[in-house]
Order: sequence, then structure tokens, then C-alpha cells
Amino acid sequence: MFERYTETAKRVMVSSKHKASLVGSPEIDTEHLLLGLLSKDQGLARRFLASPWAADSVWRKIEQSGKIGEPLKGPCDLPLSGRCKRVLAYAADEAGRLSNKHIGTEHILLGILREQKCFAAEFLHERGVRLASAREELKRTPHEYSASQEFVREREPLPEDVVDQQNRVNAVFQSVRDAVAQGDFAKARKYSDEERIERDKLRSLYQQYGLLDWLYE
Repeated sequence: MFERYTETAKRVMVSSKHKASLVGSPEIDTEHLLLGLLSKDQGLARRFLASPWAADSVWRKIEQSGKIGEPLKGPCDLPLSGRCKRVLAYAADEAGRLSNKHIGTEHILLGILREQKCFAAEFLHERGVRLASAREELKRTPHEYSASQEFVREREPLPEDVVDQQNRVNAVFQSVRDAVAQGDFAKARKYSDEERIERDKLRSLYQQYGLLDWLYE
């Protein structure tokens, strides 16, 4: 399904699935897609929303809407919602309109704007992003040719307990990889269960300290 997607667009889809599982959603909906889009293509976020960190605002709006439940446990193959399926169909159509062989993040943005009555489109509309003007902007300057740069946010030092918990998560994750490499899948499952527990603890610390942007990195 995603053969025509650029590498960044593919990362957006993977990230969207991760976001949906983090908030306990049974499907990938437009808010998760928008979170993935703005966090994985900060150049697009800066170009249309004047901030490379616009995903922060999406996360806060999701929190305010009450669309956050317990994180899903274990591997999960989440389906796309009907709205998301239409968005991706629109994205393919927008790529054709712009004579692009590949479907990129900019086409996903246009697809979201075409699905007008959804969380993600409403968020964009509130910030003045409209379909017609965005489409004209991309016609004038295709996204791959627009000014782009890597944005690095200066951060305050993380609390010591957060750093310790990050290190624990990374250590357990490495144990999972080592067990898989050795073909010991029983041990890999054991470590995987332990990793989920440690990630839940880390997520709680992020929320406790208000580190919203770390939640979806």
C-alpha cells in the first residue's frame, strides 16, 4: 500500500501507529496521523504552521479532548480509521494533481485538509491552514525544493530520575534485540514484557514533568 511513499512519509505512518498505541486507540485516526506528520517532518510544520514543534499543540489538544486512554500492551497491528483511509486516498490524488510520482508528507497534509470534518483538519483550520492556499503554495514551491533545515531544540537538563529510567528502557530494549539475534524468542518475549513496563514508567515521568515533546520522539 505504501510503495509510492517517500521514506519520510513511511516514517510518518509508523509514527502514527505508535502514537495511536500510546493513547490506547483501537485504530489510527487523523489526530495520530497529524502528530506523526508534524513530528517527522518539522520542515513542513515550520512551513505551514510557523513552528517546527507544532506537534506539541496537537498533543495538548488531544489531551484536552479526552482522547487518551491506557497505552496498548504488546505488539498490535492497528487498522486505519475510515477517515484516515480517505485522507490517504486524497493524498494519492493530490500527488497526481501535482504531477508527483511519489506520495510525500505534503500530500498527506493536503489529504488531511480535504477530510474537512475531522480532528486534524479542524486543528489546521484553527491555525489558518486551508486547502486551496496550501495547494497553491506547493504548486509554486514543491516541498522537496523549499528551504529546509534540521531543527534542534535546546533543552534544559533532564531530571535525574528521567535519565535513569531512559537508561533502563534502553538497556532492556537492547536485551530484547540480543535475545532475538540469538534466536531465543522466549527470552525476547520476557524482555519485551519488561520493556513495556519500563516504558510505561518513563511515560508517566514525562507527563509528571510536562515533557510533552519527549512522548512522541
